Amino acid sequence: MEKIPDGKQWTEEIAQYLSKGMKTNFYGSAEELLPQLEQISKMEFDGGCYLFHEKEKQVDLYFFMEKDTKPVVLPKLEKPIVLEQVAVAKNPPVLEEWEAIGFETYLQRKRLFLSSKKTEAEQREVSFAKAEEAEIILSMMEEAFEPYTSALPDLETLKQDLSENRVIAFREGENLLGFLRFGREKKVSVLWQIVVFPEGRGKGIGNALVRDWISLEREEVAKFQLWVREDNPPALKLYEALGFLPDGRIAPVMLKK
Repeated sequence: MEKIPDGKQWTEEIAQYLSKGMKTNFYGSAEELLPQLEQISKMEFDGGCYLFHEKEKQVDLYFFMEKDTKPVVLPKLEKPIVLEQVAVAKNPPVLEEWEAIGFETYLQRKRLFLSSKKTEAEQREVSFAKAEEAEIILSMMEEAFEPYTSALPDLETLKQDLSENRVIAFREGENLLGFLRFGREKKVSVLWQIVVFPEGRGKGIGNALVRDWISLEREEVAKFQLWVREDNPPALKLYEALGFLPDGRIAPVMLKK
């Protein structure tokens, strides 16, 4: 493993890897990672390259490999190594090659969508979370979601979302019992996190929050989108009952401890 001293040279290398049509799980922009270059290392090998992005709890692994190249053994790191691959369900990634070098299946998500044209207008009184609730909301997110791939916001990002009414709340009186955080990607409204507090479960709060989200956004976007774990039957049942359908994308996640 070696650190990356020159950001410009590094982005050019990434562009070359992508132009060659290599196998990869890196679908973002190299420029987006430049502010975090100190946390990124690389390891080159015959037929490919690994990128290691160190985070607080884990190291995210990105790979670039020629068509017939198989994964090579990874260096030992102090933190778990997380490998996520977004793929088409009809052509899933070959996980056995990664199992051969020590990875284990951690979870798998699938992406669901709902066309705005398939939704019906509802008169709903939507409530939003308050700025003073930021810390309890973040704490509940950390309790509810797994630590490695949930993409939870930091406190400042959450406060910004609260100020822009991107966090819908469900209350009984003054008691916050659940919330839904969402965002926009062009004409798509994306559900990032939804949490129902333990004392609010079994009351239809999750259903109410999703319907509030749809009611709020349906006139502004072309479709709604979310990722859901395949081992979460209650969530799958909720979204399917509201009309969400798989769009063919899956995201298996593997972990090397």
